[in-house]
Parts: sequence; C-alpha cells; structure tokens
Amino acid sequence: RDIRCLVTDISYLDPQEGIRFRGKTIPETFAALPKADGSKYPTVESFWYFLLTGDVPTQAQVDEVVAEWKTRQEVPQYVFDAIRALPRESHPMVMLSVGILALQKDSKFAGFYNSGKFNKMTAWESVYEDASDIVARIPIIAAFIYNLKFRGDKQIAIDPKLDMGANFAHMIGQSEEYKDVARMYFILHSDHESGNVSAHTTHLVHSALSDPYYAYSAGLNGLAGPLHGLANQEVLDWTMKFQEKYCKGVEPTKELVTKALWDTLNAGQVIPGYGHAVLRKTDPRYMSQREFCHKTP
Repeated sequence: RDIRCLVTDISYLDPQEGIRFRGKTIPETFAALPKADGSKYPTVESFWYFLLTGDVPTQAQVDEVVAEWKTRQEVPQYVFDAIRALPRESHPMVMLSVGILALQKDSKFAGFYNSGKFNKMTAWESVYEDASDIVARIPIIAAFIYNLKFRGDKQIAIDPKLDMGANFAHMIGQSEEYKDVARMYFILHSDHESGNVSAHTTHLVHSALSDPYYAYSAGLNGLAGPLHGLANQEVLDWTMKFQEKYCKGVEPTKELVTKALWDTLNAGQVIPGYGHAVLRKTDPRYMSQREFCHKTP
C-alpha cells in the first residue's frame, strides 16, 4: 500500500479523488467528451479515442471510431456455437472467456509473428488491430451470453444506427434509459490504473508474446475471482441472503447488520464489497451511478 510500482499514462488512482482518466476526474471526463445523440453522456467510442491519444476528440473523430467498430463487430457463427456447446449452467464469465478464445485464429498479432517478418518495433500495430477487434466484438458476445442464459435464448440483432453502449442495451432488450447506463458503466470501468488482477494478467500473458486473445481471456479469468470482479455479484448475493435470513420483512437494525457481518467473518468468508482498497473516500464511480439514479425517473 502507498508504494508506486506501476507507471501508466492512461489512468491514475488518487486516494482522495478516485480515478483520473488522462488527468481528468470522472465528472471532468464526462463533461469534456462529445455526447451521444440525444444524451447527456459520451459514447464509449469517444472515450476510447480519449484513452488512446489523451486528446478530447471532435465529433468527426468519434464518428470515425463508431464507423470503424461497426466494420469490426461481426462475430463468426462458430463462436456462438462454441458457447452454446458449454453446459447452460456455466458461469457467464466462462462463456465470455471461451468466446474470446474462439476468436483467436483471427489474431493479426499471431499472424504477424508467424509470418517470418516479425519486428518488435512495429508489433504494436498488430496488437492495436487485435485490441480494436476484441473491443468491438465483446458487446456482441456478451449480449449473446446474457440472452442465452437469462432471456430464454431470445437473441436481438445489432442495430447498425447505434453506438456501442446503446447497441448493447438494445441487444439485451433494455429500455431507452439503459442506453446511458451502458455508456456510463463501460466508461467508468474501462481502466483502473492498470494494476488490478485482470489488467496485470493481460500484461503478464502478453509479455510472453501470447497474442491479445490469449491475454484478454486470461484477464477475464482473473476478473472472475471473488476478490476482483466477482465481488459485484457477491455483494448482491450477500445482500439478498442477508434480507432472507435476518430481516424477514422488517427493517434491518444496527444489531442485525453487525450479527450478519460477524457470522460471515466467523464462517471464514470475506464480506464482499466494491470500490478499491486504495481509496480513502467513497468511490466516485459509485457516485456517478448514484447521481444517474437520482436523475432518472
């Protein structure tokens, strides 16, 4: 704790202010970036440009990214077939990891390495191509998995007119308001100083010159752990079990909450949470979501 062991240009985690993207706080980032049509929130595409370059894009530059991602977002049928071949009770993260790995044969980095003309000085170009392909395809695969597991396999086709966040909301059958939820959520969780388990894992795996598909799938496997991304699911599960076991339809008291916490700890389990160990005040990512909820009828 409090030891600087990583240098990254993309984001910085301040113990008091929370995450800064390219030097901007979350409110500053949302204020600076071009907004989606009819929305007060930026598109994921505008944020992608901002993360990669450090520059706030013009609307024309955002439109270029939107158009480029649409050319990259087609997912081969064999990927969906591979996911469907898994047991239906498999965890969504298993399905997502398998889906990403199934795309590996498309890796431009692997193709460049195997071409006999590999050059480390220009290898970033094929890494960028793979990363762009992966980012463009993830929402399509994730929406397919959500619909497969939670909507009776009722799949919804891509709407070519929508940006990434809006398209994800559309593909999982959500409301108009959820389009902004998706935009906001994808931006808030895009990067967190690059030192967490999943980000560190992708760096480590790729350092062996495994291509980005291998690296990203490995990162997802780290994210699935209860001390990392699974904590979001564990929080909801713990809260629901708390209500069922202790509340029985009554308002929770301080004594009830204290008992539930000690029961969890005495059972050798971790009390799940979300946020970040470095922070010394409320996570501004949570505050952004809370603010959205208060503004949305």
